[in-house]
Parts: sequence; C-alpha cells; structure tokens
Amino acid sequence: MKNMIKITAAALALGALVPAGFSSCTDMSGDGIDSVLWTGSRNPENTSFRNPVWEPSLEAGTLVKGASMYVALSATTQWTPGLVSLCPALTSNNLMTWSRANDGFAADAQPAWGEGRVNSLSVDYARAVTGATYWMFYTLEGAETIGAASATTAQGPYTDRGAFLTAADAGSTTLRDPFFFVISTAYYLCYTADDGIYIQRLTLNRTRGASLNGAATKIAGTGVGDVCLFRKSSNELYLLFTVGSGTSSEIRYARAEAVTGPYVDKSGTSLTDGSQGEPLIQSGTAMINPENPMRAFLNSEQTHVFVAYNATENGKASMTSGFARKPMLVTPIELTEDGWFKQAVTAQEGWTTPRFE
Repeated sequence: MKNMIKITAAALALGALVPAGFSSCTDMSGDGIDSVLWTGSRNPENTSFRNPVWEPSLEAGTLVKGASMYVALSATTQWTPGLVSLCPALTSNNLMTWSRANDGFAADAQPAWGEGRVNSLSVDYARAVTGATYWMFYTLEGAETIGAASATTAQGPYTDRGAFLTAADAGSTTLRDPFFFVISTAYYLCYTADDGIYIQRLTLNRTRGASLNGAATKIAGTGVGDVCLFRKSSNELYLLFTVGSGTSSEIRYARAEAVTGPYVDKSGTSLTDGSQGEPLIQSGTAMINPENPMRAFLNSEQTHVFVAYNATENGKASMTSGFARKPMLVTPIELTEDGWFKQAVTAQEGWTTPRFE
C-alpha cells in the first residue's frame, strides 16, 4: 500500500513539472493533431538584450561586420588609470554580447606622423583588396589630418600607412570625423571640413595604399558631424549624423537615392540647403547626448534598423582615468513602409527589444 502511495505521489509531482507550453499527445478533439508543441522559453534573455552593450567606454568608436563576426574599435583610451589601450578591439557574433580582443595598434606600431592619440576612427571590409582586406581611416588629436592603416583582420593589428589627407588638401582649416564605407568594390570616405560634410571616392591598393579617385562631393552643410552611411538597397541610402547644440547632442538622419546624394529630409529639403535632417535618437533620462553613429544594420525581417552609437551616462561623463566615458549602445528603430523611420527614439539603458536577428 505504501508503495502505491509513493508511485501516485511521484506521478502527480511529474505532472506538475510539465510546462504549460506543452500540448497533450492525445488527439482528444478528433482534429487529427497528435503532437507535442513547444514554443520555447520567453525569458528576457531570449527576446531582448541589455544596453549599454559595452561599457565603460567605446569613445569615438567604429563598428564593422567582418567575414565571420562583428568588430568594434575604440579611440585610444585608458579604461584603467595609467594603462593605455591603443584602439582596443571588441568582437561579437550578435551585436549584443561583446568580448575584449587585442589593441588595434601594437605598442611599437602606433601612428608616428603625429604626437596625439587616435581620437576618431572608422573601419570597413574591403574584401577585394587581397592581402589588405580591412582599412582604417583615423585622426590624431591636435592634427587636422586623416591617416590610413590596413590589416588582414578587422581587429588588427593594423599597419599604419601614414597621413593620407590633410585639411589643406581638402581646402579647409579643419578635418575630422572620418567614416569609411564600402559598396561592393567601390570605396568612399566621408569627412567634416569647415563648411560641411564631404564624400570622396577612393582607390585602395595593397602596395600603393589609398589614393583619391576624382573630386569630393559636398553632402551636408555646417552644424552636422560624425556621419555614418547605411545602405538598405541600391537606391535607398541613409545618412546618420550628430547635431550638437551647446553641450547637448542628438542623432539625426536624411535619405538619398545615390551614395553622393542629395540627402533630404521629409520635406525634400537637402542637407546642403540648410536642412538638419529628421530626429532619430535623442537624450533619455539616464543616457544622454547620443552621438557618433558607428554603423547600422537591417534585421532579417527588414522591420528595424539597429544603430550602434555612443551616449553618456547622466552624471558619469568621465572614467577614473580622466578619459571620456562613452558606452556603446545598440538601438533598434522601426522602419515604415515608405522607408522613413517610424519615430525618433530615446537612448535608454536596460532591456531592449527586439533582439537583432
């Protein structure tokens, strides 16, 4: 009798452990269905991801989708006081979970044509350039010049190729915010000069390095910086950029049908005719001053664009080293059927949905 009681109790306990998500194996309704249905866990970790995706900082960073993974690189920084990281690299297979890799430049191979640290950079994958498939364009603090470097892997180490484009070459007194963008075998460099943003086609060669290909085209006026190009299709391109006002900043965007523009807002006004685009990412409560859109990716359903960028945690603008504390966030933004973003979003910490697929 005691054994019978134990068996009955065990059966009841086993029944209590069966998840509600399972359906019965018995066809009681006579509809021919006779299977177990399990839709999987709905825990936050399986449907969402947590922002910031990297902290304490990925200052003035860049992001690239390589042959087998995503790689992000920071400007030269000190995450730990006194310990200099020469463009530290991160790797990920999903945009949401990142691991520390090596520095982008080896200690004995950092750019030597200027004295300042690397304070902005951009990397993209030029797969057609055999032996130098990843190219970096960067600036050094205190120098109005863009340098070039190349590597065989996205995280480096990079071989510096020296100063590439000076402000004088560009007919300007300032030169900053390089953004390197590849479309198949066409290579483009965006940069900010005195009177606005320009896009310049490049020629890349493993032996001869980078050279200008034709003349630069102006794509935006003043007040705009830190640009990033996102290409949805052959005739749907988006220019994401930072607009600053005093000590605050936000990310905006405009659209074009060709890589060289014109980039226009919803009213049809071009960025070269005074428009400053449409709002895209604005300050939240805990995370403020979104800036430096690094790169954007369309999800598999083509419903959201996932934008990687920097923001500042309210009240924590610096690390203990004294360097800027600018975590990396990834925010999904919904697209409408007509190709515009549905609405501007705010930079937020915590669980973010949907996950990138």
